Amino acid sequence: MFVKYMPVVHPTEQLLAHRLLVLSQRLNRGVEVLLEAQLALSVRQWRVLIYLANHAPDSIQAIADFCRYDKSQNSRAVSELIERKLLRSRPCPDDGRRSLISLTTAGRRVYEQGVPLSLARQKQLTATLTPEELKAFEQTLDKLTRQADQVLQHAQHEKARRQPASE
Repeated sequence: MFVKYMPVVHPTEQLLAHRLLVLSQRLNRGVEVLLEAQLALSVRQWRVLIYLANHAPDSIQAIADFCRYDKSQNSRAVSELIERKLLRSRPCPDDGRRSLISLTTAGRRVYEQGVPLSLARQKQLTATLTPEELKAFEQTLDKLTRQADQVLQHAQHEKARRQPASE
């Protein structure tokens, strides 16, 4: 009797992407609770403040690229922060269609209040690792990120190659 070979299928819970997603969601939820309680900010808003504290003034698209949000999610966070007077927007001198976003003095103060909270949380999270484990983990994350970028580029190239040429 012929038995067809069936590859072993790993449960979803064992897939690296799933495990990283679960970790990311838990980390996001933890920081979300902290930010809401201490600074009345969402994670999206906090990431906008982090970016602008280090790269302002800049465009909504540049902020979205850094935060890894789509432009509409990012625009909503920026608008909310402008309403709270934590950010300001001004026309870009080189391109009137774009706006440049930057922190206000109040936004800078909120950012400066949040940094110690983030650092304390990171210390609490990484306390379970030895310095050697933390270094190895960070190196592994860097390596996986570079590999994920290459895999994505290859997939995009393959997708483009398989699409019929436009007429």
